[in-house]
Amino acid sequence: MNILFSKKIGLSTLLLTACIGIGGCKDSSNQTSDNTKINSIKKISFLLTNDIHGHLDPITYKSGATVGGMAYLGNIVDSIRGQKEYQSGESAFFVLDSGDQFQGTLLSNYNEGQAMFKAMNSVGYDAAVPGNHDYDFGPIGWLFDKVTADKTSNNPREVIEGLASIAKFPLLSANTYYKNSIREQNGNLPLSLDSECKLKSASSKDPLDFSNAVRPTFLKPYVIIEKAGVRVALIGVDNHVTASTTTIENVDDLCFRDEVDTYLEIRKTLEGKADVFVLMMHNGNSDNSKEGSTIVDNINKKYPNGVHLAAAGHTHIIHNDTVDGIHVMQDGAENKNFGRVDLFFDLNSKQVLSQKTASKAGIATDHDTCNPNVGEFCKQLSLPLTAKSEIQSIIDDAEKDIVVLAKQYLGEAKEQINRGRITENALGNILTDAFRAAGKTEIAFMNSGGIRADLPKGSVLYENVFEILPFSNMGVVMNAVPWSVIKKVLVKSVQTCGKYGALMESGLKIQYSRTCTPSSDVDNLAKLVHVETLDGKVLLDLNSGTEIDPATTFSVVTLDFLASGGSGYQDFQEASVTTTLGIARELIVSAMAKEQPTLTNQLDGRFKNIIP
Repeated sequence: MNILFSKKIGLSTLLLTACIGIGGCKDSSNQTSDNTKINSIKKISFLLTNDIHGHLDPITYKSGATVGGMAYLGNIVDSIRGQKEYQSGESAFFVLDSGDQFQGTLLSNYNEGQAMFKAMNSVGYDAAVPGNHDYDFGPIGWLFDKVTADKTSNNPREVIEGLASIAKFPLLSANTYYKNSIREQNGNLPLSLDSECKLKSASSKDPLDFSNAVRPTFLKPYVIIEKAGVRVALIGVDNHVTASTTTIENVDDLCFRDEVDTYLEIRKTLEGKADVFVLMMHNGNSDNSKEGSTIVDNINKKYPNGVHLAAAGHTHIIHNDTVDGIHVMQDGAENKNFGRVDLFFDLNSKQVLSQKTASKAGIATDHDTCNPNVGEFCKQLSLPLTAKSEIQSIIDDAEKDIVVLAKQYLGEAKEQINRGRITENALGNILTDAFRAAGKTEIAFMNSGGIRADLPKGSVLYENVFEILPFSNMGVVMNAVPWSVIKKVLVKSVQTCGKYGALMESGLKIQYSRTCTPSSDVDNLAKLVHVETLDGKVLLDLNSGTEIDPATTFSVVTLDFLASGGSGYQDFQEASVTTTLGIARELIVSAMAKEQPTLTNQLDGRFKNIIP
């Protein structure tokens, strides 16, 4: 196996494998026997994961079925990689991840991804993309997400850089740059860039020049790996909205360029230097959007044969879309599923035979069975699965460190308490009510995207609440938020059909009108219809035309993430933070530990769509 890394486009001529050197390789296309033709077609296999989010341990469903777990994924990979065709080098096998590996569970967050990356090393990943949540951690210290005055390190990316240093696989992101390294094509520095590497002001018409722009050293734009005589280029891109979906302060010196423009620029430089091109991206399709497929479509329209496979992530759904025969695949989240793809490359014609591609997305990492719909891929699994001992030892050691904290009792859930992304839900109500009480304010806001799991039925433990709120966002109080600002964020909240999360709130009763269709991710015509406080004071009523003075202020507790404009709620930046309370999750845990409440899914109608 030959591996080629490149840190920057255009630095130098790429050094390829020995057979591309002086004298070249023997041209097998001159051989015409049927046996040679068969052998010229090479199978290139891929196992794909995405959005593992710290799920090192398996998950057991109500049915009793057990799925997932890094030790069991390691078993699957070993059983596939150990097959004769891959051991002999006749076929190639790759393991890839498309982002958000370690943020999400107490077991993983407590050691800041160390256990996860050690497990990924043991699995034998070939490459991974750092998703937006891999930037959530700043300096080392598991309870703090960003540099503060009392931190010993001023490095806002200390954790991810440390993980990259222990990884036996490259972290790929071609579209991540230092803002201050980007120039205009006339050589001048741009006046100011936003988080997507675009000029904030349209005053300059000179295009931006990325040819000498600098990426963080812990990232590679791509890697070329040769297996089975086929050169496979893995090109990584992060989501262009990364900055607004992570701890903003940790990436404010970086920008995340358009995925299509970046990929095309690199793809052109690699023509003739690789045979198969795989796009690894932390973008994916959703119920209301086909962002991942659109990226691939735009690439291949501008550069035919530019992508042969797209490994997607970020949206947490399972999809296996095809764009002109090219598979765009995502495999759920939380390590419960994986994807499998077999591409076929003809060494004689130098073509990927897309009509022969075999693929399955969202294969359950079931410990006992394999869904018959998976077909031939089931034969590659050794069932029942057993845990790979090397990985299980890593997990066992990590669990010893958290056992007392994890089992702290906080209350009782009479049933599973559900979350929701764009509608009222019991879990959002419970959390924001506790948050408002902790802040002693009139209103509380949390972004639904930060509520990451449902609460299972039974005893509520610290580890359950941590999985629900894995981010160490600070609770902040803003004592004088004008109604004009509150109205703006509420309007944005009611317009979402899923592209971003609505705001979960406490202290207000809201009625709105919104119509979402299967193809819409935002309803720009959605409206606030009626807003009042808990004591019945009407703030807005669309039907009667009633609205309070825009300058009327309210005390609000929210997350520092939202106060900084995160999740697209930039209007919060118009208000000033007066007090920082501490980590929001810990405030809520402290309140629950004192009350030990009994929880149900009962709603109170605080966030109601009046359109049936």
